Formats: sequence, structure tokens, C-alpha cells
Amino acid sequence: MFRFFMVLASLLVLLHACSDGKRNIRDYYFPGEALQEGLVYVYSSEEGDTSEQRYWYYRSFKRDSGLFMAGTQYDRHFEIVQMLREKLVGNGSLARNSSLYETDTATGVAKPIPAIIESPDLFPFEVTDSLGVFLFSLKYHPLFDTAATIYIIRNRRYLGDGPDFEFAGKKYPTIRFGLREAIGNEKQGASEVEGEGEEWYAKGLGLVYYQKSFAEGKIRYVFRLKETFPMTELERRAKQHFDEH
Repeated sequence: MFRFFMVLASLLVLLHACSDGKRNIRDYYFPGEALQEGLVYVYSSEEGDTSEQRYWYYRSFKRDSGLFMAGTQYDRHFEIVQMLREKLVGNGSLARNSSLYETDTATGVAKPIPAIIESPDLFPFEVTDSLGVFLFSLKYHPLFDTAATIYIIRNRRYLGDGPDFEFAGKKYPTIRFGLREAIGNEKQGASEVEGEGEEWYAKGLGLVYYQKSFAEGKIRYVFRLKETFPMTELERRAKQHFDEH
């Protein structure tokens, strides 16, 4: 009798999950709990200059208010490009603060520019269909023109399952998101550039592939996850790079 009630309870839970039409995709985002020691994700270009690489260092940390994750992006020359701090909550990842880095032409030193996050949705943990749109947007004042306000608006739309992703000798199931972006300047008469693209997230890994195109395809780039390693390896490669240059 007890087993009967357990089976019945499980069936009711399953029917409820099916009836509300929601799919939990938490496992496809970056594994926050497993990143407390930190890990570098290396994305390599698949179009244009294939030597181009982008490095993202992710590290999670727990606080009384919940689980947070900090991401730092470095370019191919190991210069910081962006820092992003997010909070992982029950229904998704929310951006908490962000800084973009620009090189001061007078000193040649990259300086952080605090951004204002207007819409914080980075990644949903529950989705229904492709009709739902998840909005992320920020704005900032660039160093070269502090009177200007640059804005970035990004819409993500869930597209369902993607192709298996091969990485480090294993195959991972993926899901896909469609992207629409707008980058512009709030100054009167300034132009806006629109783009679109796609992202793949692999179960247990996070973001593994993304492609974007702007200006009706005139500007296009495609990046794929190539390898992951600890921060000590990134520091070793950066030192080698700076010693050679």
C-alpha cells in the first residue's frame, strides 16, 4: 500500500509538471556549486581570425543571501574587458553589477567603467516555449565621451534542444537560445546597430557556443568552447605573453 501511494504521488508530480508546460533547464547553465574554486573557459573563434580567443574566468561564492557568481572576461592579449557579478536564484540568474573596461588613450591603461543594469535577466531556469523573451540591458558612459550614454539591449528566446556538443572526449546535450541585440548611443542623432545570433548551453558546462551578426551580416563572429583550466594556467599564459611582448 505504501508503495502504491508513493507511485501515485510521483505520478501526480509528473502530471503537474507536464500540465504547466514548464521545463527546468537549470543544469544547462554554469554549474555554480562546482565553480567555487574558479575555472577559466576558453572560447576560440571559428570564423575570420581563428587565432582570436576570449577567456572567461568564473568563480562562485556563497553568502548569507544566496549563491553568487563572478565572471571576468579577458581578450587575446590577457587584458580585462568586462567584469560581471550575478546572483543565482530560484528561477534564474540575475545580473547584480557590471564594469566594462576601456583603455585610457593618455596613459594606455585600461580603466573600469561602472555600468547601470536596467534589466538583469541573464538566464532563466524555467522555460515554456519560444514565445517567452528574457531581457537584459545596461548602459554606461564611455571614457572618450563621458557626456554620451552607450546602451546594450539583449533579448534571449528559448529555442529548444540543440545538437550534442563534443568536449574533452565527451558528448553533452545542449539547448539553444535565439538572440536579438541593439547597441546604440542616446545622444541625439546617434545611430543604433541591431544584430541577431544564437547560443548553445551544454548540460553540466554552461555556454559552449555563440554566434552573432550585426549590420545585416557585415559584422559576424562565431566562438566555441575549446578548453577549461584553473586560473593558474591563465596566469602562466599571460606571463609568457607579456614576456614575449
